[in-house]
Amino acid sequence: MTLKHTLPALGLLGALATSAPAQEATGSGYVWVLRGVTFSACVDFLVDRDMAEKQLTPGFQVVPAGSFAPLSPVLRREIDGDSARSALIPAQVCVIESPTMNSGDGLYSPTTKMGGSEAVVYWAIAAMRAGATPTFDQWFVADYWTNDWRVRKQTESAFVPVSTFKRAMVAVPETSNHGYSISIGKTVLSWTGELAGRDSLASTDTGAVTQIFDGKRTIKWTATVYASPQWTRHLPGVFHVEGKNDLAKALKSSPIRMFGPMYWGGDVRIEFTR
Repeated sequence: MTLKHTLPALGLLGALATSAPAQEATGSGYVWVLRGVTFSACVDFLVDRDMAEKQLTPGFQVVPAGSFAPLSPVLRREIDGDSARSALIPAQVCVIESPTMNSGDGLYSPTTKMGGSEAVVYWAIAAMRAGATPTFDQWFVADYWTNDWRVRKQTESAFVPVSTFKRAMVAVPETSNHGYSISIGKTVLSWTGELAGRDSLASTDTGAVTQIFDGKRTIKWTATVYASPQWTRHLPGVFHVEGKNDLAKALKSSPIRMFGPMYWGGDVRIEFTR
């Protein structure tokens, strides 16, 4: 998988392909680098204001879809001419996978139980810091997840909060389809469809995405996601949500849930700065 339009495209992420080592972060920062990305994609959706505000920590305020600059084209079409939907809050869940990952000064490869990939997931909501200079192009990160407990331990030592999740990708018997799933506690996000195809195109999506959140010890973090993926393709298939936590409820209540497109190739670099 590849992060979706957070690559605004990472749209699931935006991370700059770079060969610079993770330990090059300066000052009191921290860096994740997913090297040789094999899959990245995002689920873009819209959230009710009350539900979105419930995820924000004090000092942040949501930005409605009608005012949010990096809104994905799919959501933009959904809100055009519809004042009620323009008032909803953009959100996305993005996943990035790679064979190896730098977290701080550590280089990690997946264990057998991890299914062959280092993976990162995040849930982001359109928001800005209250009282700051107005900006309408930032994502508040409600949660980060990793499938590697070693990455979690290393990252949390830098006071960046992160939890763990499980991922799985399996071939669907007697078809050319695959099933992909993300399990976060008792919530499961799953997609079944055509992972491979002939419609892959060279990607022209590059750029940086800005994320904001408060970490441990009330540290105010800004994360910049850089990406320049090499390839992209659409992901025809069916997306399904199971569970009752806030993320599942937000996805189920959205008038639209768009999974993909998929991006891969190059590196994704996420720089955390205070």
